Amino acid sequence: MSTSGSLGVTEKRTCPCEGHTLDRLLQPSVMALLKTGPLHAYALVEQLKDSPLMMGCRPDPSGVYRLLNRLEKQGLVEHDWGESKQGPSKRLYRLTSSGKKCLRKWVKTLDAYQRAIARLVSSMR
Repeated sequence: MSTSGSLGVTEKRTCPCEGHTLDRLLQPSVMALLKTGPLHAYALVEQLKDSPLMMGCRPDPSGVYRLLNRLEKQGLVEHDWGESKQGPSKRLYRLTSSGKKCLRKWVKTLDAYQRAIARLVSSMR
């Protein structure tokens, strides 16, 4: 299997018409999951796999970790060291107030894109 996209989705997709660029929506996807409560990075990876945009493809965990690191540097997420029943403590990520504000902006942006895409699809038919 080869990888595609910046996050190493583990399914070969060679054309944008097959949706391989949808992994660029990973940031709002991660933030939407964190809106429901704090999560470990591994849990995020597993839940992302089941998200509609990933279409059953598991994102590359290292890409998710890099995204979390970038979001933390931007002040959109923060972490605490959560206790672990097995092994060392793990980072438990959650949205900051700035992250919640950013997520609300994402909703407006994606709503606008959704309307534009619907018009595009309609014109294509």
